[in-house]
Amino acid sequence: MATCQTETYRESQTEIDRLSSLPDHLIITILSLLPTRTAARTSLLSRRFCNLWKASPAVDLSFRSIPFKKSVSMLKSNSYVDMATSTVLSRQPSNPPILRFHLEVPEKLPSGLTPSFICSLMTRACSLGIRHLTIDGCWHLEASLHSVFSITSLESLSLEIYSEVIFPSANTLTRLKSLSIHLHLVHNLNMMGQVEHFFLKLPCLEHLQLTIPAGAEEVRLSSQTINTLELTLDWRCHTTYSVGLFMPSLEFLNLANLGYIERLPRIHGGIPSLRKSVITLNYLHPEHVAAVAQLLNCISQVEELSLHLGQLAFEYPFCVLLEPGEEAPAYPNLKHLDAHMCFHEPNFEGIVSLLHRSPALLSLKLVHLSTKRKRSGWRTKLPRNSDGNHQYAYFSNLHLKENNERFMKLLDKKST
Repeated sequence: MATCQTETYRESQTEIDRLSSLPDHLIITILSLLPTRTAARTSLLSRRFCNLWKASPAVDLSFRSIPFKKSVSMLKSNSYVDMATSTVLSRQPSNPPILRFHLEVPEKLPSGLTPSFICSLMTRACSLGIRHLTIDGCWHLEASLHSVFSITSLESLSLEIYSEVIFPSANTLTRLKSLSIHLHLVHNLNMMGQVEHFFLKLPCLEHLQLTIPAGAEEVRLSSQTINTLELTLDWRCHTTYSVGLFMPSLEFLNLANLGYIERLPRIHGGIPSLRKSVITLNYLHPEHVAAVAQLLNCISQVEELSLHLGQLAFEYPFCVLLEPGEEAPAYPNLKHLDAHMCFHEPNFEGIVSLLHRSPALLSLKLVHLSTKRKRSGWRTKLPRNSDGNHQYAYFSNLHLKENNERFMKLLDKKST
């Protein structure tokens, strides 16, 4: 008898529709976490779900064309137009405002989409109180970008630009805290100056993510409010240029390069509040050493430093940290160092020289990046660790006597 009651209870539990018992506003919040294409499919569940996805405060209109199947491309473009119309152009005043809007515009619009439709979509979206806006590929949007720069409610803006865009000399983005600009194949060098002047006038900007395009000879980044900076160097850069950083509030710097770069920029400026830095530079060769050394001098006040320096395997090993005959920079505040590089003899001597000038160091991690060179000159010089290999070395709590003694043996290996 008890067994039958238990089975009946389980069956009644499985029949409960807990999703339908949720209020509309909670279901709309859940749908906002899904891509718009996925959220639109919930309209098939019931009559109640037919229009709930159209009220989502997050709209993701990303279009990926399929040029080799015209029929499928036409179908996707029709679906794209329907979604854009339902979520943006026909949005009801009773619906919540669009808080997050992601628009992906392909360079070649498939049949069914027109530049005028894209511009009307963008203009309408800008009038709906957007707080976070992402535009991938500003194709066909030159005429409506002026409305983007006048959205007073924006808190974050991300632009990936493949064409010429005129940035305004003055703007009303008084609430913007995060700005991401990726410039690609920009031929008008004055555009870089417009970008610099653009974020200089942003009173609340805290986070800047910038891709420096090919052809930029001199870049000057100045701001009183930015505390986080992510710089990416375009692999197409082939001219010697410099990057000046004048940011008294900057606390975190992330610098990386995209692929092989013929010329590495000279980093200079004033960043006295810098506390953490992540440097990722690959395909380094001897002509880059002076720029790397100047960069390490510029960030010498950091407390946490992560270095990932990959070098091209030339006929002879070379030190990527220091110029020949020059002294390592002093790091009086450095507490944590994480270095990934090929620790052949020149690089090992360079890192040891840097450690000798880091009196506040608490933890150290060294990881050897092997190269294709099989010659003995490219082999790791790291001491044998507890695992019995020379591929990595890790030290922590260096303020303790026994740990500090092991650390000093590493430094003394240079002289032996």
